[in-house]
Amino acid sequence: MQAVIEIDGETLTILHHRLMPYIAFAKQEVNSFTFLSKPHLHKYFPMRKCLEAETLTTLLTKDEAFHSLSATEWKYVSYFNSQTIGDVMFNGWD
Repeated sequence: MQAVIEIDGETLTILHHRLMPYIAFAKQEVNSFTFLSKPHLHKYFPMRKCLEAETLTTLLTKDEAFHSLSATEWKYVSYFNSQTIGDVMFNGWD
């Protein structure tokens, strides 16, 4: 799910993970998102974990053994050419 908001003259997209209580702030581009860190906005989402750009832009291959993705999920990662944690969490696989 996503919502487009304007705050302080800046248009942001709020991405909400459909199964987990995670959100992220981003700038929407043509076919993708650029993740942003907006810690001053976290107070408005006390029941959600607000993920930072640093986490979401981490390459999946950085700590591949650390991830708990199944073999099927890794196939989707490969098929959709997902590069980062954010690509996997806020993808359009469905």
